[in-house]
Amino acid sequence: MSVQEDITTFLTSVSPAPTLSGATSISEGIDQVVLPNLISEELQLALNKEANEEDLVKAIESCKDLILENSQYSLERKVLVRHLIELRLKLEEFREAMTDPQHPQNKSNTISSRSIKGHHLKLQPLLKNTHYRYCDHCTGTIWSVVQAWYLCEDCSYACHYKCMGSIMRECAHVIACEKGQYEFNICPEVGMSAQKYMCAECNTHLVLTVSEGVVSCLGKLLFADKEWSDIRRCDYSGLYYCSVCHWNSSAIIPARVIHNWDFKAHPVCQASLQLLKVTVEKPIINLEKLNPKLFSRVQELSLVKRLRRELQGIRRYLLVCRNSIDKHLLWKCDRPHLIESVDLYSLQDLMDTYSGDLPSKLHNLVDLYMKHIKCECEICRGRGHICEVCKNEEVLFPFVLTAVVCEGCNGVFHKTCYERRKDGCLRCARFRKRQELNEKEETNNNGVLGKTNSESSSKFN
Repeated sequence: MSVQEDITTFLTSVSPAPTLSGATSISEGIDQVVLPNLISEELQLALNKEANEEDLVKAIESCKDLILENSQYSLERKVLVRHLIELRLKLEEFREAMTDPQHPQNKSNTISSRSIKGHHLKLQPLLKNTHYRYCDHCTGTIWSVVQAWYLCEDCSYACHYKCMGSIMRECAHVIACEKGQYEFNICPEVGMSAQKYMCAECNTHLVLTVSEGVVSCLGKLLFADKEWSDIRRCDYSGLYYCSVCHWNSSAIIPARVIHNWDFKAHPVCQASLQLLKVTVEKPIINLEKLNPKLFSRVQELSLVKRLRRELQGIRRYLLVCRNSIDKHLLWKCDRPHLIESVDLYSLQDLMDTYSGDLPSKLHNLVDLYMKHIKCECEICRGRGHICEVCKNEEVLFPFVLTAVVCEGCNGVFHKTCYERRKDGCLRCARFRKRQELNEKEETNNNGVLGKTNSESSSKFN
């Protein structure tokens, strides 16, 4: 079974989830169902030693057997399939390193790369950074001068070497890939009782505190032997966290932007913060579907939509022009989705629209491309159109604002000329007339042919 087949099995073995809001609750469920065999196997292969090919093949076969023993849509199977993918990727990397002496794995020590909870952790060299950094697991300071620490290549999760065996948070990149979209409800709070008064990530008991500074709480008095923490709510997921998992960091919430055009930063937990950072440039917001009224109320957004529609028409010309391909004109746009579609936006696109940066950037792109099509390139200019109503020598293109395209024949006319004609499109009228003549000729030919056949049959008789 290949890695691609493993991924396909993973996608079909879990039921689809529509949003990214359940990242922490799903992670909590996974922590509760991980099998002891899997934990020991993961620690052995990921932490304690560098596995050889035989160990990896044996672990893969064992993981396959465990997958078949669990039901199709269970969390246990989800964890196992994910772990199987990691093992097979590690096996492929090991085989590549055996055949290639220049492979990065052959130039590093045996504990430089680890894969835990979807994180691809890389050992960071000493003295690389002089600024302070904090461990995402224990919140302690990482002294990069003397302490070994790891950083996830996908979500920037940082932790001490000693904290690697206790990581509980799923990689934000894995969660984003599995869910595919944001939580589109504003702070979907479920209440403390639904969480059993425990942190949504680490299951630490939470306790309320009185604003005057008096420590409340029956909880601490009656259960003094348990570890308690103050409550902090994440405005993105609506769940409650302890102070270790929620550092009072702030971020712009996609749901508030979509429904209220609100770009004020709100407090979020660390898991949501990493998730929003990973997905900030991914075009996963279909604004036309989620809130189409926003375009009529926000002038900048309406302008961006018009410019993107114009760029989408320009793109069709540039794709078939060899001069634009040689000049790499389409590469001038650092966000390809802006000219490939009209409806999809990233959170960064909406932030730049609010600040005014995106409209000016799109204006510059339109000017650059129009200069190529109208002035510099004879190939693109030759693909233009002439208005058949006014017979003006001005070359028309279907993507400009002053032009209109006939839906019947795809003819291009000036918008004012097309609206003045009450009889409709000239080309369509010619096509209809030609079709009527062809039908009349075909009818006449069929009549002559029938008459000839009848005369020949009568002579034969």
